[in-house]
Formats: sequence, structure tokens, C-alpha cells
Amino acid sequence: MVAGADCIDDADMLRTARTAKLLGHQVSAPSTLGTFLRSFTFGHIGQLDRVAETILGRAWAAGAGPGQTPMTIDVDSTICEVHGHHKGGAAYGYHPLLATRADTGEVLHIRMRKGSANTARGAERFVNELAGRVRRAGAAGELALRADSGFWSAKIMTACRRHRIRFSITVRQTRHVQAAIAAILSTPGHRSTTPTVASPTSPRPRWRASGWWCAAPA
Repeated sequence: MVAGADCIDDADMLRTARTAKLLGHQVSAPSTLGTFLRSFTFGHIGQLDRVAETILGRAWAAGAGPGQTPMTIDVDSTICEVHGHHKGGAAYGYHPLLATRADTGEVLHIRMRKGSANTARGAERFVNELAGRVRRAGAAGELALRADSGFWSAKIMTACRRHRIRFSITVRQTRHVQAAIAAILSTPGHRSTTPTVASPTSPRPRWRASGWWCAAPA
């Protein structure tokens, strides 16, 4: 992985030149690595999660990590291509959840899912795990979570509130949302808009309401 490998076949790089003599034993074929990984249980995945969390905490401690500095976290899903018909749980590829730190791009948490999983499947638990991980790793400042409309749900917003995480989640324009917007627009008062500052994931300025003033009820 350090050398840029992104699939099991790339592990064959370890068998080149004088690697076997350097290590003192014959390096197994990449297929052996695949067999080893397929033997993992969910418990083993939990152990790897703990290792990743420990490494994250040590890296932040060594490099003056976030500490009290506010941190914005982007949560999204992605599609991973799969070759072959015998990959466990693939179902049209894989559809993992990812959480990345907005200012550095480092991956904070990841959870693999089968390809047919809905965008927000398991997202509430993912947010719970994410919050605990970054706090234990040393993030003591304000946390903010950003996500698209695929993660717009009461469960995810409740999880954010539970962990005191501020959130910005795109809302789908359902008829109920449109009715609520129409009710606000029809309320006597003043509305002003200002362009938002471009963010690492949204380079183009977007417009948002910067302030609302409504007359007090009679």
C-alpha cells in the first residue's frame, strides 16, 4: 500500500528481485493473501479498526493533531468496481461509507458494504463510531459533519446531536420541504442572501440565506 498498491495482485511486487533473501523466507503468492483476508470475521475487522484508531491518535499526537482546533468531516459513499462473480458480499460491486477530514483529506473511518446497499445504510452507526474514534484519537475541538441528501434522515441528525456534532446535510426538495419554504417566504419580514465561502469540497460559491427577520405574532 505504501508503494501504491490498490489490489491483491499488486502484492506480487513483494516477490521481486531479492526480497525473499532479504526477509529470510519465500514470500507467498498474492492468492494466499486473498485467502487470508477472506477468513476475516467481523470481530477481526473490529480489531483492525482499533489498530487504525491507535495509529490515527499517534499520528495526531506526533504531528500536533487537531486538539482544540475545529474539524470538518465529510461523509459520503462510493462505488468500488469488482471483477469476478465470487467476491463475498459484492452485489454489483462494493458500496463503502467513508469519512474524510476536509482540510487534509485523510481518511478517518471506513465501513465496507455490499454494492446494493442504500446510500445511508448503517450511516447512524457509522456516525457513532466516527465520533468516538476521532474523540479518542485527540480531536477535542468542535466537530462539523457535511453530507449530501443521501444522508438526510432523522436518525443521522439525531446521532450528530447526541455527539454534539454540528452538521450540514443537503435536504431533498420533497413536497413537505417545499411547503415549509413557501410558508417562510410568505411570512412578513426580510430575507437576505450572501454567497458562501468556497470549501474544499465545493469550490464554486453557493448561495444561502444569511438572515431572516420575521414580525412577532400579534
